Amino acid sequence: MIEYILPAVPACMTVGALAAAAGVIVRRRRLNAAWYKGVTVEGRCLRTFLTTTTWQRGTHRSTSRTISHAYEFTTPEGRTLRFEENGPSTVFEGDVVAVRYPPGRPDLATARPPGDRGVKAAFRRQLAFLTFATLLCVAVTAVFSMVGSMLTDIGDSPGLPSSPGFPSSPSAPAPLPAAPSPPALPPLPTGPPDGFPTPPSGWPTGMPQMPEPPGSR
Repeated sequence: MIEYILPAVPACMTVGALAAAAGVIVRRRRLNAAWYKGVTVEGRCLRTFLTTTTWQRGTHRSTSRTISHAYEFTTPEGRTLRFEENGPSTVFEGDVVAVRYPPGRPDLATARPPGDRGVKAAFRRQLAFLTFATLLCVAVTAVFSMVGSMLTDIGDSPGLPSSPGFPSSPSAPAPLPAAPSPPALPPLPTGPPDGFPTPPSGWPTGMPQMPEPPGSR
């Protein structure tokens, strides 16, 4: 199982980078269709405003400002549409501009002139970054897959657990065998051993008495 879990995250990141790159390419193709194969109508700049974006990374803080415009145009069918787009600082409120959009897609209109250098540079930067990110994610996926396969092989080796984890609690020790009972003692003798000489009759009453020491009375 570990050989599938480890490479799953970088694989998902690879799919995300590929999807982002595909989105950039699709937007570029739509812009080319508007520039070279689209419908051109007259539009007007309604408003010019400044957009400020701030990034905070730890103690480092960076700010970027972008000039944006709100445009209005009317299609040959009589529909009046408005859109906002980043543009050059030479366009001011009330200026008349050429608006282009792909055939049948006035919602994808642009006031950028064909072959705009800023648009081309932004497209190249985005595509280069996403290509690098995709290659990096593919490499990380390959490394994680190799590591997961090695861990699985180690876990399947004899004498080792099948999967890494916390050690289980030790089991209770087996009971010790019962101690053997001691051998039975021989019976104690109840009389003199066989062959022992028989004492004389009246012994020990027939023994001579010792004289009393003087002065005992």
